[in-house]
Amino acid sequence: MDIGLLRNYYDGLACESGFESRCHMELPERSLVGARIVNVGCRRGKGTYKLSEQVGADGFVVGIDWNAAFVEVARAGVLKALERSGLSRCNMAFRCGFPEDLVAAGIEEGWADFVYLNSSLPLFASPARALRECYRVLAPGGVLLAEVPVTEPNGEGRTGDTDCAADANRADVIKAARALPNAAQAAPTVEELLGWLAEAGFSEPIVRSERPLSPDEGSTPDRPAATVPGDEATYRLLSIEASK
Repeated sequence: MDIGLLRNYYDGLACESGFESRCHMELPERSLVGARIVNVGCRRGKGTYKLSEQVGADGFVVGIDWNAAFVEVARAGVLKALERSGLSRCNMAFRCGFPEDLVAAGIEEGWADFVYLNSSLPLFASPARALRECYRVLAPGGVLLAEVPVTEPNGEGRTGDTDCAADANRADVIKAARALPNAAQAAPTVEELLGWLAEAGFSEPIVRSERPLSPDEGSTPDRPAATVPGDEATYRLLSIEASK
């Protein structure tokens, strides 16, 4: 997927894309002090501000988003974020870039101790390629921290034509969900997620927490998110860690 295709895709993606306005972030219990972190899909920067507090003065966080207007909003909020945290110097930066091409955003191979991905992963142009980029920028032993919606389609165990029809219906739901966009209904199965992670080179992930996820949860704080009708699948939100 070249830069032109990525640009066309992300230019057509509705602005919020996931759960960002709620700034849902499950930080690990481990210390992040002094760590270098890449926050992929940082949106307007709230998550990056949180991470900058966690890494402290000796760490650094780079927030990356494909929306230039969001990046400018994030940059404009840095001084207030530093005032809230009490840090004496800036320990964060924001850059424009695609999840599938972090090298264009200036992230060198092996630079990061952690990569943080929020729940928008299913809406990326290529989730599998984005995870390969996350692996590339991590140092050996580095850790991917991710919140990922997963689905459990109904009708498991069916075979033959019925099973094929269910698969086709699921593909239609995912296509419609990505167009809305709705990160929950665009979710992969657990098996698909594990396949993406393994193909990228990550170890088998540790699930730190999980909870049921409603398809109408999303980025609009004052009303339910738009959903694809007729979807009978169930969803969960996983918070995972996967090591390089």
